[in-house]
Amino acid sequence: MAAVEAWFLGGPVDGRLMLVEVAADGRPSAVVKLSQTGFYLGTSNVAVPTVEHVYILTDRLDDVEVYQYRQPVSEETG
Repeated sequence: MAAVEAWFLGGPVDGRLMLVEVAADGRPSAVVKLSQTGFYLGTSNVAVPTVEHVYILTDRLDDVEVYQYRQPVSEETG
């Protein structure tokens, strides 16, 4: 799998460098979706749904792709 180094700004992975898989033509994805899952303890018999964090490719700095966090619509208006 070919990948490029990417810097993530905002959201739950703010300031982290991670690898992002590229397409067959070598271009990085325009959108990266990171799923957040985990264990929970509680009285409910139903797990909370997976939270998906969306990052949009916005720039390139010194051969590092830059992705910016996009807030969910409910957070933007609330």
